[in-house]
Amino acid sequence: MPKKYVKYLLNTGFLFAVFLLTYYLVFKDHELNAVLDSIHRAKNGYIVLGMILSLLFVSSESVIIQYLMHTVKEKVSFLHCLKYSFVGFFFSAITPSASGGQPMQVISMSRDGINMAVSTVVLMIVTAAYKTVLIILCLIAAIFEWSFISIHASNIWFLILFGIIANVGFVLFLVIAIFKQSFVTKIVGRTILWLGNHKLIKNKEKWLRKALKTLKKYDKSADYIKGNKKVLFHVFIITILQRICLFSVTYIIYLAFGLRGASAFQIIALQTIIALAVDSLPLPGGMGASESSFLVIFLTIFGEEFVLPGMLLSRGITYYALLIISAVVTAFGSIKQKRKKNLENGGQLYDRIL
Repeated sequence: MPKKYVKYLLNTGFLFAVFLLTYYLVFKDHELNAVLDSIHRAKNGYIVLGMILSLLFVSSESVIIQYLMHTVKEKVSFLHCLKYSFVGFFFSAITPSASGGQPMQVISMSRDGINMAVSTVVLMIVTAAYKTVLIILCLIAAIFEWSFISIHASNIWFLILFGIIANVGFVLFLVIAIFKQSFVTKIVGRTILWLGNHKLIKNKEKWLRKALKTLKKYDKSADYIKGNKKVLFHVFIITILQRICLFSVTYIIYLAFGLRGASAFQIIALQTIIALAVDSLPLPGGMGASESSFLVIFLTIFGEEFVLPGMLLSRGITYYALLIISAVVTAFGSIKQKRKKNLENGGQLYDRIL
C-alpha cells in the first residue's frame, strides 16, 4: 500500500479515536434521550440559517482564492476554487493542527495546471489573512467585552495564551516569507542541502536548480501582490466577513432554542476566543478541545439544559456537516481528475499508435 494512503488511514483512525473519546466524555454524565429531546426543540429555520452561514464560510475562501489567482493572471473558475476550499477544509479537519490542508490544496491546484509557486503564494496570503483576522477579532472582543470574557473564559486562559503565542508567531513567519523572498530562498536552499548531505535525496544540485527556478516564479507572484496593496485590503475585508459567518453560528443556535439575554457580539466574542485557544493545538479540527471549551464557556449562557445540545448543533454545523460535505467534494474531485488524466494518457497512446 502506498505511503500516502497509509498516512491517510492513520489520520482517519486518529480522528475517529479522538471523536469516540470526546463524545464518550461528553455523554457519560448525560442522558442521551434528554439531550435529543432538547435538540428537537430547536427551531429548524435557525438550523438551516446556521448551515447557510457555514457554507458561506467555505465559499468565502473560494472567492479569495479566485480573486488572488486573477490578480496574478491565473484564470480559474469559481467552482474549481470551491473545490480547493473543500479539499483544504477536509484535510485540515483530519490532520493535527490543520497541517494537511494547504499541501493538499497545492497538489489539487497543480493537477489542474496551476503553477505550484503561484498557488503557494496565494495560499500563504489566505492563511496570513485568516490568522491575522482571528487575532484582530480577538483584540476587538477583548477591548469591548473584557469583563464578560474574563468571567466566562477564565478556565481556559492557558489555552488562550498558547493560541496567542502560536498564532502571532505563525503570522510573523508568513509575513516574512511573503515580503522577504530571500528568507524563503535561504530556507529552501539549506533544507535541500541538509536533505542531500543526509542522503535523504539524490542529486541535490538538480533539486537546487529546480527549486531556484520555482522560486523565481514565486518571487514574481509575491512582488505582484505586494505592489497591489488594495488587493490585500480586499482579502482582509472578505476574511473578516468569512470569520464572522462561522462565529455567528453559535449565536444562531442560541436563538434556535429561544434563548435571549446575551448579545450577538458577546457570543461571537466568546466563540472567537475559543477559536484562538484551539486553533494551533495538535488535534484534528480542534476536536475535544473545542467541545470542552464550548461546554465550559457557554454553560451559564445556554444554561445546563441547552449547553450540550447547543454544542452538538454548533459543532455539528460548523465542523461535522462540513467535514462530510468536503469529503464528498474531495472524493468527487479526485475521481474526476483521475478520469481526466486517464483520458489524456489514452489520447497520447492513441496518437503514438497512429
